[in-house]
Amino acid sequence: MKRSLLQQINIALGIGLLLLLINAVISYRNTLKIVKNEESVNHTHQVLAELEKTLSTLIDAETGQRGYLLTGRETYLEPYQTAIAHVNDRVDTLRRLTADNPRQQERIQNLEQAIDVKLTNLEQTINIRRKQGFEPARQLVNTGQGKQIMDEIRRQIAQMEAEENQLLRIRSKESQASIQTTLLTFTVVTCVNLLFLGVIFSLLRRNIFKRQQEAEKQNQLLIELKQEQQQLKQSEARYRSLVTATAQAVWTTNPQGEIVEDIPCWRSLTGQSETAVKGQGWLEAIHPEDREQAAQSWQNAIATKSVYENEHRVRIADGSYRHFAARAVPVLDDNGQVREWVCIHTDITERKQAEAEILKLNTTLEQRVAERTAQLQEANQTLEGFAYSVAHDLRAPLRGMQGLSEALLEDYGDQLDELGREYAQQIVNSGEQLQELIDDLLEYSRLSRAELKLQPVDLNAVVADAITQVESQLNYQHAQITVQSPLPAVLAHRNTLIQVLTNLLSNALKFVAPSVEPQVQIWAEEVEEGESGRGEEGERKEFFFPPITLSPHPPLSICTPLDC
Repeated sequence: MKRSLLQQINIALGIGLLLLLINAVISYRNTLKIVKNEESVNHTHQVLAELEKTLSTLIDAETGQRGYLLTGRETYLEPYQTAIAHVNDRVDTLRRLTADNPRQQERIQNLEQAIDVKLTNLEQTINIRRKQGFEPARQLVNTGQGKQIMDEIRRQIAQMEAEENQLLRIRSKESQASIQTTLLTFTVVTCVNLLFLGVIFSLLRRNIFKRQQEAEKQNQLLIELKQEQQQLKQSEARYRSLVTATAQAVWTTNPQGEIVEDIPCWRSLTGQSETAVKGQGWLEAIHPEDREQAAQSWQNAIATKSVYENEHRVRIADGSYRHFAARAVPVLDDNGQVREWVCIHTDITERKQAEAEILKLNTTLEQRVAERTAQLQEANQTLEGFAYSVAHDLRAPLRGMQGLSEALLEDYGDQLDELGREYAQQIVNSGEQLQELIDDLLEYSRLSRAELKLQPVDLNAVVADAITQVESQLNYQHAQITVQSPLPAVLAHRNTLIQVLTNLLSNALKFVAPSVEPQVQIWAEEVEEGESGRGEEGERKEFFFPPITLSPHPPLSICTPLDC
């Protein structure tokens, strides 16, 4: 029997309605499953968050215990006491959240036991610090028992987090699978219903698809919000730890530079009350002599939105004043406006004391230098007088020796042989040279008041006079001196140069093997500053005033550079 168009339409609508009903039932069941899975995922996130809070609470307790052990101040126990008050609540919350998981329940029981042991350990060290002092408490901490307990707690929490993360992955996969199944079923039925519903179905599908996108965006925003909240908590925890570790006064103000919130670290430092600190009351803790300058600098920084830097004395809680370096930095928003000021006061008393001590040492050092200079001047004057006295006293016996030598040559010269007359003449010549040395010694005693006069000197004559000085030593050692003439003229003090060359020749003759006949070579050459000449053996030692080079093995060589 052929059905009418209306019947066919009714049948099509009935089939369409049936398909819609079936789709609705299937979608409803899948939606319930998705909701359940999402609740499970959120539940897992709650467990993970509570585990992190439990560990953070224990870390706060340990941080407070360490601060008290180091300082002995009861205020450092506030994190410890707060952690004790909340840690049991954390454990109870974990037990309630994991009531459907026997393995987690067993781990929570073990975790609770480990936490009790840890809190007992912390309390034990705190009591030892109160009653016996720092060193016994430090020895107890050095046993590593507290660290082992904390490591065990971290391990147990890590195991619980690992299982929750595994559950999270499973439940996330189930949720995703449910969503995909729902979409697939809905799509198939929708494609069939398109034959019957047309534009209406298209509009319904578009509306549902849009709602799904919004739901996914909301879920993503929720996840991002939770992550930001977690990061904010971590940042706050790091900030608190930083303030505690640095032992400095850190505080904040509003954009106008006024304190509007309680600043415990500043109150602890100065002993001011919370009410007294509000506004710009912190300036009252600054030394009266430094207060006006500090306030003016603070107002200038606020007006120009620049960094505030100042050094001043601050009255601390015990009533004494200590030097502090203050620095405040403006925190700007996206529009470049000051959102708040972050300030820090750093104790620089030791540095100031060190600077004062250095200044005092510099002052006393100048005084000691002046005293030592006066002593040296007095000693130089004494030496000058002694040199003058010695030179003056040597003149009388020298004149007698010269007179007797000349008389010997005049009266008995015809009775002496040639060698005797030569010896007598050498005595006369040596006396004359000694007379010149005495005159030079008298002149040297006045060197502190006059400069040594340099003049052109003929090296040939100087070398000849020096050889005459050591002639007796030459004859005794059968030494041979070779002079590569001509030698140039140099700028020098003649008598001093003669004495130097005489000493060098004497050393060259003296420091040789007993069985070797010394051979001395004297020549002149031009050398640059820092350049070395070379003797016959290729090894040289360079001396200045005058620069003379010796070869340590025979034949001995003496080199006199032109720039002496």
